[in-house]
Amino acid sequence: MRITRLTPEQAENVGRAVARAMAFVRQIVDAFREMARRAVRSLVALTDFAHRQAAHPAVTVTAQRPAWTSPYGPPQRGRRHRP
Repeated sequence: MRITRLTPEQAENVGRAVARAMAFVRQIVDAFREMARRAVRSLVALTDFAHRQAAHPAVTVTAQRPAWTSPYGPPQRGRRHRP
């Protein structure tokens, strides 16, 4: 698009409109930049926490039972198919 033969008043109006648009875009970029910084800080904190947890695994407590028993209980009786 080519704009030709603008009056001085029209040229000023176009300049002001472009300046307003640039200010609006600048606000959006600044807001996004701050949001991205906060997201990065949160991710860094999360990964630090995960690394600390991986370095010191939680102690798991298992039920005390003889090694030969099944964790699913005794075998079911009467469900066997007989040939």
